Amino acid sequence: MSKQFQQFFQAITRLFKSEHTVDAIRNTLAVILPIIVFYYIKWPTTAIGVGIGALMICMTDLPGNRTDKFRAAWISVLIFSIVAIVTAWSTSVPLLMILTVVLITFLLTMSAVMGQRMAAIGLMGIILATFTIGLKPKDPLLYGNYIFWGGVWYYVISLLQISIFPYRSLRRAIAQTEFETAALLRLRAQGYNPEVSLSGFNQKNMRLHLKLANHHELMRQLLLSDRRAMRHLNTNGRVFLEKSINLIDLYEQVSAVHYDYPYLRQQFASTEVLPLMEQTITILAGLLAKTNNIQDGEFEKIRTSLTEQVNHLSAAQVALLQQILANVDEIYALISAIHHPNIETQLDESTERYRDFLTLAPAQANTISHHFKLGSPIFRFSLRLSALCLVALLLITWLSDEHYSYWLLLTMVIVSRPSYGQTIKRNGERLVGTAVGLVLGWLATTYLAVPWQLSVAVIGLFGFFAFNRIAYSVSVICITIAVILCLYIYEGNLWQLVSDRVLFTMLGVLLCLAATFLFPIWNAPRLTQIMAEVVKANQYYFAAVVKLQPYDLDSIHQTRLARKASHQQLSALSEAIQAAQKEPFHKKMNWQLIKRIQLINYQFNVLTATFAGMQKQGRLLLSAKEVAAIATSLQQSQIYINNLRLSQALTLPTWGNQPLNLPEVAAYLESMVKAEVTVNS
Repeated sequence: MSKQFQQFFQAITRLFKSEHTVDAIRNTLAVILPIIVFYYIKWPTTAIGVGIGALMICMTDLPGNRTDKFRAAWISVLIFSIVAIVTAWSTSVPLLMILTVVLITFLLTMSAVMGQRMAAIGLMGIILATFTIGLKPKDPLLYGNYIFWGGVWYYVISLLQISIFPYRSLRRAIAQTEFETAALLRLRAQGYNPEVSLSGFNQKNMRLHLKLANHHELMRQLLLSDRRAMRHLNTNGRVFLEKSINLIDLYEQVSAVHYDYPYLRQQFASTEVLPLMEQTITILAGLLAKTNNIQDGEFEKIRTSLTEQVNHLSAAQVALLQQILANVDEIYALISAIHHPNIETQLDESTERYRDFLTLAPAQANTISHHFKLGSPIFRFSLRLSALCLVALLLITWLSDEHYSYWLLLTMVIVSRPSYGQTIKRNGERLVGTAVGLVLGWLATTYLAVPWQLSVAVIGLFGFFAFNRIAYSVSVICITIAVILCLYIYEGNLWQLVSDRVLFTMLGVLLCLAATFLFPIWNAPRLTQIMAEVVKANQYYFAAVVKLQPYDLDSIHQTRLARKASHQQLSALSEAIQAAQKEPFHKKMNWQLIKRIQLINYQFNVLTATFAGMQKQGRLLLSAKEVAAIATSLQQSQIYINNLRLSQALTLPTWGNQPLNLPEVAAYLESMVKAEVTVNS
């Protein structure tokens, strides 16, 4: 019992130390403090206006560095003020209001082409327009002034926080990356245990790969996009830069840990190597995550025991073990460098060169105009959401006597998502969260006095901020409680509150589900293109590794860039497959073939990472003939994949008992997709 209590206490402690919780406290205070102050001095209209401005704008404040936050501050304050004034001005004429809000919805949804932060600003701008319809302010300029100062008030707090703690988001991203990399190491360790089933092992591997690829991208954006910080690196900046580089290099080495586990289990079946390797990699995971007070001495002791096994192994076994140990030693060295960065040494490359690793936003890449066509998912989603707003606004105009009819539009904007699977998930969470929140809100109004109701509403607002990005259904419960209690205290009529919330939430959900078939964004037809891009990225990565030379900074830089590109394409494929599996016609797809292609590409990527480690040591792994054969197989695979029909169920060729290596995997991929194309033709 004491152990369970300790684990529970640790989980609660981690929750309250997390960036989400700190941000939730900041956001809650930023919203309620002006409301309290202005109500106290008898300015209720100002309290509501400034409170809404702070509430809307705080949802645009995504994790970022100082440059990101300053840019987001002036852009969001400007856009929100304009949206508030224009929407408030249009509410007096229903037709004008409909045209204005539909146009605002389309333009702000299209802003997603400029990146995730602009997408968040656009979404909250649409939600602000929705709130404005419900409030119907009589003085548009005064209302816009309230929204402006609410936004300024919030960003004064946020910018003050980022100025005092400039690396807090990066620190958290690094900690999350360490945690997930340690989880990947523990998974790898299980592969050396013959008693652990390998069923589902590759799927777990790829899920962790997807998480780590996203964490790596976040680290790069947080650190490298701040030009001023990169030009004038202080001690903390150098520490975080070295940690980030070493963490991404560590992932390559962890991926390169020999994972042909059936072959390894067979080779070392009658030796002590397997349990010792499991312990070694588990200790490495503990050293990285700093758990259970694991010390460096434990690794050195178990490493010595593994070295002593050489005397009891055959020559083939010794060669295999030495290859694994070289990889393990590199992992240990990188973990040591992560926890004890040497900032006295000169960086191996100029800081400006590290900016090559940034993924440029479309605005920077001059591609915004390319999205104004039906083939663009963002354009199609903008048209769909605009059409939904048009329908909702027509219904709102027709239901003008219903006080909370704007909740219909609000629900549509919040739960509508580009892909079918995301929309289904979001709608389900919205319905469940609303139902639970209404019940709890009803109970609070029945059994609690007004002061306690206000306290619960504040707690609900905090819960909404805390869980909005990590557990949406919980955040819906919290915000529903807060809304019901605040409106009940302010206006009364609990039955109308509950009935309108239920009616407009359900109607909004149904319309959103139907609208997914209007300008649909299906992932299944895109899978062949994405798979071909994965093979192309793997070929680029392999070609870079072939040219890799020990201590050659230019070839190391190019290899890292190629590795990043291949990881991004593998992540894009994983996300597309997950989305396609939730689409209405998913049963018509040959998922065995799709997942086999995904797995083979992932295996090729991991084996290329192993090849890179050998190249850095100057050890020849492949002959020129093998390199040429691999390149040819990958080129042919791209051609065949582009001609695949993924809707036909066919028998796939088996892998056999041969060990995993680059020539075999490349040849198998080519033969598999070639056989599929031949049968289909």
